Amino acid sequence: MKRRGFLGSVGLLGAASLGSGQPLFGSQSDNAAQSAPPFDPFEPTVGDVHRKYRTGQLTVRDVVEGYLDRIESYEEELDAIIRINPSALERADELDEALESGELAGPLHGIPLILKDNNDTADIPTTAGSVSLDHSTPPDDATIVSKMRDAGAVILAKANLSEFAFSYDSISSFGGTVKNPYDTERHAGGSSGGTGATIAANLGMMGTGTDTGGSVRVPSAACSLVGLRPTTGLISRDGIVPLSLTEDTAGPMARTVADAARFTDVMAGYDPADPETSTSVGRTPHAEGKRYTDYLRYDGLESRRIGVYRDYVGPSDDEEDSAIIEDAEAVADVFDHALEEIEAAGATVVDPVEAPSWDFVYSANVASGDEFNRDIDSYLEGLEGDAPEDLEEIAESGEFSPAICSLREREEVDEDAVDENLSYLQTLSRRDDLQEFVHSTFVDNDLDAVVYPALTQTPPHIDSDEPWGSNAQLSPALEFPSMTVPAGFTAETEMPVGIEFMTREYEEAKLFEIAYAYEQNSQARQMPDGYGSVESDVEWSQAEIEQWNESQHKNESVAELGGCEQ
Repeated sequence: MKRRGFLGSVGLLGAASLGSGQPLFGSQSDNAAQSAPPFDPFEPTVGDVHRKYRTGQLTVRDVVEGYLDRIESYEEELDAIIRINPSALERADELDEALESGELAGPLHGIPLILKDNNDTADIPTTAGSVSLDHSTPPDDATIVSKMRDAGAVILAKANLSEFAFSYDSISSFGGTVKNPYDTERHAGGSSGGTGATIAANLGMMGTGTDTGGSVRVPSAACSLVGLRPTTGLISRDGIVPLSLTEDTAGPMARTVADAARFTDVMAGYDPADPETSTSVGRTPHAEGKRYTDYLRYDGLESRRIGVYRDYVGPSDDEEDSAIIEDAEAVADVFDHALEEIEAAGATVVDPVEAPSWDFVYSANVASGDEFNRDIDSYLEGLEGDAPEDLEEIAESGEFSPAICSLREREEVDEDAVDENLSYLQTLSRRDDLQEFVHSTFVDNDLDAVVYPALTQTPPHIDSDEPWGSNAQLSPALEFPSMTVPAGFTAETEMPVGIEFMTREYEEAKLFEIAYAYEQNSQARQMPDGYGSVESDVEWSQAEIEQWNESQHKNESVAELGGCEQ
């Protein structure tokens, strides 16, 4: 399936219809309107839905059932959802009752969210995609999930992911391989691939990702979405299954910059359960009574200076495969066109500026294998019931995907000796050197941001050895915020391309301003073809949802497939 050619992104206010005489979302003719469901979504924003809530044109139950119908219709070809929340309809009814007072319960009132299934939920198991955690229900919500509920959100479903967030391929023993909705023979990116596929195909409104080395931005680029990796410390990691806490963070994934800003406003802030967030105090718009949504300006690129990391564009110098070279050049063409749009929107493009070499970047990136055993064991200690006691128990059980056989090696790392590992300590020290290098580039060139392709290649085909060409490892080592925004599609393969803007630490407000202006001037987001209106005769109830959950994915664990050498 290839991308749909006629749908562009909807702006912040969503005032324009998707076509002459068409409603903002839903049926496309008067006759269809008589039989169409109340909510038939094509790229709606939070603002669009809230206006219809306020005017009584929609109920939260309408919206939740509309997305359930789409999940029921399209999940089988995407393998993107692990579980639907059995309480989603009950929550919808509570919010509809609250709306009778005439006020929204919060900035995410009635917005169905997709959570990456490494975000703790007290009412739904949190598996990190692993059969070994199938019955692991945490004692409470992750801090960010509590904030979402307080803001009025509906937790609609938990998304598939790369098991334990290990890779860009989003393969798990619990959910299988996530497919890219723009071409289901390709990967959707990872590790937050399930969130990426569901939001791209309009199976949910927004979702969470987590990002250690690109796991928000890679699937966002692969699925034509907006994805933010915030400054490490802006958003709490409490209650998130860890990969490597030095570089772990959560971030929003959405179809528009405006929705991502609204979502960030909800998630951001100090949390005593995550001391790293103390660094954010006084350094966000909230300290001045503002919000990130206050920085969504159409002219936000005017007078900005944007540096280009030209070394991060195109095929690598040592690449010999002609198909890979051609693919990287196609991505570069889209990127260069994006630079023209940035310049046309009023920015000064400084091309090139000196980029840190990848040897330098890699030397400052903490290897997740150094910290995983320590951090996952600490997480598992806080679980109750049938959850494994530690990583050793998981490794011995074999209840994980053959795609992550490296889990056995990570279990062998001495978690008590990490702080005595000279190579690990040298990596930590290099992070300051990298920051100084990049800060100097910003100052010397008077830059507001730098930009580069999020991926130099289009998403690899499943079961191939094609490269990802990720540029996503830079900002985690820097602890800088970076945001991927849709830039268009390659000419031949019609696959999404994302550009990534990066600013300095705690400059998310500037980042949203720049990204929003680019998005509104480029209108590059297009939904994938083949995910149109659905007809469903399902009478949704808690029992029906639970039955759907039970009928889902076949487990593909090492224990069943014998995929790891002993």
